[in-house]
Amino acid sequence: MPRPSKCSAEFGSCCKDLKDSLTIPQQKFFWADEQGVLYLTIGGVRTEQGVGWMDHAVLFCPFCGTKLQTKEEISLKAGSAPPHLQ
Repeated sequence: MPRPSKCSAEFGSCCKDLKDSLTIPQQKFFWADEQGVLYLTIGGVRTEQGVGWMDHAVLFCPFCGTKLQTKEEISLKAGSAPPHLQ
């Protein structure tokens, strides 16, 4: 499973449930990468190389519904801005 980053602190200000989800170490499924994109691990699969995780960027807080990030922000942070934003 991905490791939490210091960017995780940027998320979780909308509600206690998301904040707790980002700080509880065991079975952590919410995480932020070094670029500051918040992800939710939605599944895993065992392979010969080990466990592979499937992650999805989170647009809205699943607990309170607050908008956390947009697709455009995610693309810019990932370095692959959509053509209409370049």
